[in-house]
Amino acid sequence: MATLPDQKFVVLLRVSTHSQGSDGHGVAAQRRDIQIFLDGLGGSTEVIQELVEVESGASTTRPVLDEALGLCKKHGASLLVQKVDRLTRDLELLAKIVKDPSVTVRVASLPNADNFQIHLFGCLAAQEREFISTRTKAALAAAKERGVRLGNPRIAEMNSARKRTARKFADKHAPLIWSLHNKGRSNQEIADVLNESGFTTPRGCRFHRSQVSTILKRSPDPAQAVGAAAS
Repeated sequence: MATLPDQKFVVLLRVSTHSQGSDGHGVAAQRRDIQIFLDGLGGSTEVIQELVEVESGASTTRPVLDEALGLCKKHGASLLVQKVDRLTRDLELLAKIVKDPSVTVRVASLPNADNFQIHLFGCLAAQEREFISTRTKAALAAAKERGVRLGNPRIAEMNSARKRTARKFADKHAPLIWSLHNKGRSNQEIADVLNESGFTTPRGCRFHRSQVSTILKRSPDPAQAVGAAAS
């Protein structure tokens, strides 16, 4: 009896928000479906690394996804996700990934799908989302014409609270980040220092260069502020 070849995987789990989970796309649900997929494979399987990403699937800046793709190429592993939309909702990015001959994508909910079929399923899902969006907008417009009051009055208050939290977080870490930045450290090097020091983002995740860049843009250099005040 022929022995099946070893299969290597890099697992990518993505949620749009830190608390996501009630819709069946939470980390636990994704991990469960991926384990079912792995258990159903014949031969030896190895998970090189599991990465958790807190990011919108439509975002064009995906440092964790970039890290996962890099690991796949380094170890000759396949990228494994629960569903196509857990990989990305951006069709242009999806096409770029599935057309890359150095990376094989596997989807737990589509165990037999190849890269071409995965791209096709992504296109169909995007079309369905567009249909849903069109129907929703039409329903909201009709409700507005009937005099129905739309929107949640607490949204503005919640957004304001989020902005205050983000500002407080940025100001707290700005002195260290600016100090490293002024010494010529790259954003990725600064992120590595923060992670090694045990710091986490407001959502409890590891720092990436994109978060460092955001803080540098959001908070001014404290050293310059002190210098301006002294003069």
